[in-house]
Amino acid sequence: MTQLDIVDVGHSYTPGFEEERWALKPLGLTFEAGKTYALVGPSGCGKTTLLNILSGLVRPSQGQVLFDGADVTALPTKARNIAQVFQFPVIYQAMTVYENLAFPLQCRRWDKARIDAKVHQVAEALDLDDRLGQPARRLTADDKQLISLGRGLVRDDVAAVLMDEPLTVIDPQLKHSLRRKIREITEQFRPTVIYVTHDQYEAMSIAQEVLVMKDGRAMQQGTPEQLFEAPSSTYVGYFIGSPAMNFLTVDRAHGNVTLGAGT
Repeated sequence: MTQLDIVDVGHSYTPGFEEERWALKPLGLTFEAGKTYALVGPSGCGKTTLLNILSGLVRPSQGQVLFDGADVTALPTKARNIAQVFQFPVIYQAMTVYENLAFPLQCRRWDKARIDAKVHQVAEALDLDDRLGQPARRLTADDKQLISLGRGLVRDDVAAVLMDEPLTVIDPQLKHSLRRKIREITEQFRPTVIYVTHDQYEAMSIAQEVLVMKDGRAMQQGTPEQLFEAPSSTYVGYFIGSPAMNFLTVDRAHGNVTLGAGT
């Protein structure tokens, strides 16, 4: 578990653009160790850019990325010790479920008994323990996505698990159960998780804290309850909740508040 800090981080994909046109306007955030966060907002709001900066796939135009206080801004992805789960399951089709989960540990030269114990622990949490001997290619898309997540959870040393809309290709009927499963296993293993989604329901059902983004800016961060009950702007109030929050024009004069003319 690692604390992730971004310090005055901003990014433009086109050099020379004024700051107002940057994909990610400069901001500072702290993601505490062992907590699950969701970055939520419409397409183009900067959430995936922020995730890619944390992973090292994108180097920011300005600012620093810190892992437990150490500056990793210039480090490549492979040196950041993270696990990533993408929109489409990334697994080794020719391997069994067991071999997929064991592979990251074999690369780190764990002994066989330790690997076996860890794989069975994670497989049981993912409800994959009865399919460890099956070829991964025969599994459904949601089970394959669980394997992708499991490969990050088997590692004790992983700094953070970064998830980029991992339920996009999952059948709508299965999304509810998979959301619940992701919440259960992140609570059990307590990695630091950054979860990107455009779906407010997904964000609020999975994350302990939600960061709402718009036009490359962080609009508000808080628990799902805080965002729902005390939005800091009309944008957050309208974005979070269904149906959306109602807004009425009012006039205030001489200590009285009345509905606006024509309302």
